[in-house]
Amino acid sequence: MSGIFVLCLFAGCQQLSGATPDVKPMQLQQNAIINQAQADEAKEIVLSMEEVVEIKGVTDNKDKIYLAPRVKHFDRFRLKEIRKSGFDSVKKRYPEATVFLSTDQKIFMELEKLEMELKNQTISEKRLTERLSKLEEMMRG
Repeated sequence: MSGIFVLCLFAGCQQLSGATPDVKPMQLQQNAIINQAQADEAKEIVLSMEEVVEIKGVTDNKDKIYLAPRVKHFDRFRLKEIRKSGFDSVKKRYPEATVFLSTDQKIFMELEKLEMELKNQTISEKRLTERLSKLEEMMRG
C-alpha cells in the first residue's frame, strides 16, 4: 500500500519539477487583417519569462499591444511582480507602443478568441477595434 503512495507521489512530482514542453504562442502576422508582428514578438518576449507557461495577445493598428500571460500555479502569488516585469520587457522593445498586460483569466480567454478570429479571418477591422476598446476598459479596471 505504501509503495503505491510513493509511486503516486513520485509521479505527481514529476509534473511539478519544471521542464515543461516548449509552448509556442500562436503566430498571427501572416494571417491577420491587421499586421500582428508586434504582438507576436511581444508574446515571445513575455513567454521567455520563467513564470509564464502560455500567452495570448493581439495588436491594433494604433500601436497598442494587448497581452495576457498564464503563469505557473505556484507563481500566482507574485502576479504584480510578473505583470511589471513582462510590461517592462515589452515596453523596452516597443517604447512607442501602449502596452496592456493582464493576468486575468477572462482577458486571456477574450484574447484567445480574438487570436482565433484573426487567424481564421472571421473578424473585420472595425469589429476588432470595438472589442479591443472593451478589453482595454476591462484591463484598466
